[in-house]
Amino acid sequence: MRGAPNSLAGAELGSRFTDLRVLRAGSRFTIYEGRQLGANRMMVVKVPDHGSPWLNDVIEREAEVLAAISSHPHVVTLYQRITLDDGRPALLLERCIGTLYDSLHRDDEAMSVQAVVATGIKLAGALETLHRYGVLHCDVRPRTVLMTEWGEPTLAGFDETVEISALGARPPLHNLTPHTAPELLEGAEPSPASDVYGLASTLYELAAGRAAFRAYVGESPASVIVRVLSSRAKPVVAPQVPLELTDLISWAMSPEPAQRPPSPAWLAEELGHIENRQGWPRTRFITG
Repeated sequence: MRGAPNSLAGAELGSRFTDLRVLRAGSRFTIYEGRQLGANRMMVVKVPDHGSPWLNDVIEREAEVLAAISSHPHVVTLYQRITLDDGRPALLLERCIGTLYDSLHRDDEAMSVQAVVATGIKLAGALETLHRYGVLHCDVRPRTVLMTEWGEPTLAGFDETVEISALGARPPLHNLTPHTAPELLEGAEPSPASDVYGLASTLYELAAGRAAFRAYVGESPASVIVRVLSSRAKPVVAPQVPLELTDLISWAMSPEPAQRPPSPAWLAEELGHIENRQGWPRTRFITG
């Protein structure tokens, strides 16, 4: 096994998987990839970096959410929730080939507009399914969208989820990014419109080839957040991007939640109208 900062978990997983390696190590979770013995299937294992009750609760909540909605074709599949010998829960997840961010920036160019619109409809279906289950994602961005081996986008990164019914709830927000809705950066209550903003910001990066509030060389994360809070995103301007898509993304990235489309389903409907007017095949909007 290559690179094992989470050595106890790595040693135990080594008895359950072959070709085990670390995909990503952070301050909260280590993500492994390996082939499960017996099933002979490649998968990803998500393990808390320590056994704190808080981190265990995060994993347990993610397992509960994915168990309910991961049959959706654009939500990462949960195969199993396991318990390690030291009591930590871990998730066995679908193995994907990378993130949407990786796919976009590998060639450093924007995605085709038709693909942007189709991706938006597919992810809107995943988010609408999540919302109907009663949960907000709160961390939609190109790095939390994975690409399957079949080239399909699939929503992942359910670390920041918040129950819609929890009035006055505040998301954990350990991942403050240029795609985070302004109201969440200010510590306000999240809503479905917060996820609409994250999806629209993701579509902006796909269409423009860069984030609306990307960090400049040497710029601090705090400075980026100040720009998100103090200014509107500049419209996407490119010859291949229809004005109606530019306007829709700008609308969905409005600083005020009440000024955005109120739901992912609404955003998907507007994206579908663009497909119709452009003469493109209609992307199926799938929701549970």
